[in-house]
Amino acid sequence: MRNIKIGLLLWLCLSFLAGCQAVKETTAETAEESIVIGFSQSGTESSWRKRHTESIRTELEKEGYEVLYRNGYMNQERQIQDIRSFIVYQVDAIVFTPIQENNWEPILEEAAQAGIPVFVVDRHVNVSDPSLFLTHIGPSFKAEGNRAGLYVSNYYKEHENETVNVLELTGLDATSPTYLRSEGFRETIKRDYAHNNVTIQVVDELNGDFIRRKGKEVIEQYIEAGKMEQIDVLFSHNDEMTLGALEALEKTDIEPGKDLVIVSIDAQKEMIDKLKQGVVNCVVECNPDAGVFVKNAISRYLARGADAIPREIYVHETVFSSDMDFDQIPPRNY
Repeated sequence: MRNIKIGLLLWLCLSFLAGCQAVKETTAETAEESIVIGFSQSGTESSWRKRHTESIRTELEKEGYEVLYRNGYMNQERQIQDIRSFIVYQVDAIVFTPIQENNWEPILEEAAQAGIPVFVVDRHVNVSDPSLFLTHIGPSFKAEGNRAGLYVSNYYKEHENETVNVLELTGLDATSPTYLRSEGFRETIKRDYAHNNVTIQVVDELNGDFIRRKGKEVIEQYIEAGKMEQIDVLFSHNDEMTLGALEALEKTDIEPGKDLVIVSIDAQKEMIDKLKQGVVNCVVECNPDAGVFVKNAISRYLARGADAIPREIYVHETVFSSDMDFDQIPPRNY
């Protein structure tokens, strides 16, 4: 009987060890199969940016990918170091939103040498070798500027023999949203300004860096210089700067939405509320929900390789204006 008990005990021990080994091997196999994505965001400067981050992280995690997230806090050197840490970690792919266009080539070359594909999201990068990144996923910033310009052209199409003065509130220097939105807007008003002898012209340009506080400051200075009275239209490159400008205008007799036509880009909830209140006239959407496009691009790459990915992947966007049915505007969660 004693021998039987000893044999049974040995059998149980061996079974337990075999089970542990099986669990260990299964865990190792699972770890090997795990896809790790390094995601470097430019910052958290607005509700739009926070929504953009949430969208990408959520969609990637829903797909089962492990996401290593880093916040660049509007600092390019910090972003470069974050991307380098992804390379050292040997992630399967890098997703990043560049704070500006230039000076990315060295770190992207490091990623290429490591064989890690790079997905550029939102803003563009300026590199001599386009093969250093796989694709760009984001809005068509020039089309956003076109839409803003088209609204202004249509707003004044019934006017005759009039000159319309536009003040342009621009975003961060050396970024694609800034120069492409400006280019698209000016291209459209130049093409369309001949409606009934109406001339639409940008008479001044102020830089607000896409930040509410800076937008307020530069508009306050413009008001103090006595220049605001000459302006018919304020075209702002993003909602945060527009909200700052509206704060500055509260100290004047100018009635936004009536005395001053206001066109903004982004479509955050706070700005859509201003549209409904008649304080702004038009809001061009910049869609932050890029997550599903990023997830699909990465999944397609992993399944079919780089040839399956187009160089540009645009997110869909629309326009909201004061003459539309506000019930048609979907809820804004940012």
